[in-house]
Amino acid sequence: MPRVSIKNGKNTFDFDLDPTVPVPELRVLLYSLTGVPVERQKLMAKGLWRGTLKDTDDLSAVNIPEGHQVLLMGTAERVEAPEVKTVFVEDMTSDEKARAGAVAPAGMVNLGNTCYMNSTLQCLRYVPELREALRASPPGANFSRALAETFAMLDASSEPVPPVRFVNLLRTTFPNFAAQGSRGGYMQQDAEELYNAVSETLAAQLPASGTRSGNSWDAIFGIQMEETWECAEADEEPPVVRSDRARKLVCNIQGGAASAVQVNHLHEGLRLGLEGTVEKRSEVLGRDASWTRRTRIAGLPRYLCVHMMRFYWKATPDSREHSGVKCKIVRPVSFPETLDLFEFCTDKLQAALRRNRARADRGIGGGDGDGDGEGDGEDQGMPAEDASGGETGALDQDDGARGDAGAWEADAAPLYPDREFENAGGCEVFNDLV
Repeated sequence: MPRVSIKNGKNTFDFDLDPTVPVPELRVLLYSLTGVPVERQKLMAKGLWRGTLKDTDDLSAVNIPEGHQVLLMGTAERVEAPEVKTVFVEDMTSDEKARAGAVAPAGMVNLGNTCYMNSTLQCLRYVPELREALRASPPGANFSRALAETFAMLDASSEPVPPVRFVNLLRTTFPNFAAQGSRGGYMQQDAEELYNAVSETLAAQLPASGTRSGNSWDAIFGIQMEETWECAEADEEPPVVRSDRARKLVCNIQGGAASAVQVNHLHEGLRLGLEGTVEKRSEVLGRDASWTRRTRIAGLPRYLCVHMMRFYWKATPDSREHSGVKCKIVRPVSFPETLDLFEFCTDKLQAALRRNRARADRGIGGGDGDGDGEGDGEDQGMPAEDASGGETGALDQDDGARGDAGAWEADAAPLYPDREFENAGGCEVFNDLV
């Protein structure tokens, strides 16, 4: 088997040429050696064959001397370097692994019974719209800046992070979280109370112009509620309708052998918190009367927080040490993986959601053009505004069901114009606060 020299441009390759190999197979071997694609190859050898080598030529009939030079014409393929360098996990530092999500998320060090705070902040950490708003905190917003700094440390670490600055600021701003027991240690606190404190503070420190709520927090977590009061003892008494904004739904937990109401499922607890009876004055009767309260959701949030109300105040009149104690309700309450709030929405919102669900069932793409049946903001029940700035609540067949449905997008869309809001009827439940 003669050893020849393959010359391609400025490159020269030594190659053992087997005369018994067919020319097409020879071209494949040369491609692996030189990188010149088969279809580009032109082989010429002075004194061995005339012109360029053809696929039908028989090399075994050619006397190929040792060291003869074969000219290969053709441009080799260029191997482009990757735009992003490949980095293997074993070559990363611990901080790089944390940023890339290659390791389990970092936790927070308990700084004196701060488990209530750690669990709540870990849930808020994974709300991208909130993270974006925190990064844009205005100067002087120490609370929101401290929270943004805590989240940034968690992102960059694979080890537990001590949130010292945020805890100190929390206990300074809200002294009840700095309460200490008789032995000097910090007392346990309630996650729901922390959520309330964080939501009130961030709503004040994260203004957002162009939103209905005026702040980033309510643009993300705010729930538009409609409360209707009707007098049960006088039909001629006109109902009282009020609009309000909430930041969470409450699941009231009741049960036990002596209880007339048994709450076993999340929907039952939510219904219990949205309906009830109270004694208040009736102008028609001229006295206090029984009124029924019915609260419904007029605008769904982007993220929904549900408070599992497991604590209640129990009076202890026979005790000399205290007038009452805080007790925990130990009762299992089941909940679905997907929470459907349709039955708790106003009629206008239900009409918008019902139309969108019918589209999805028929497999008809919505107005966003992606064919997923979700529809765009208008078909999802986005609010329309009249000339005075209020909602029209129109359910026009041509323009789509708008009304009060999905008022969260009117808040969130100006904040995040590059984000597409798709599901006005299935907002995300990110945590239940215990």
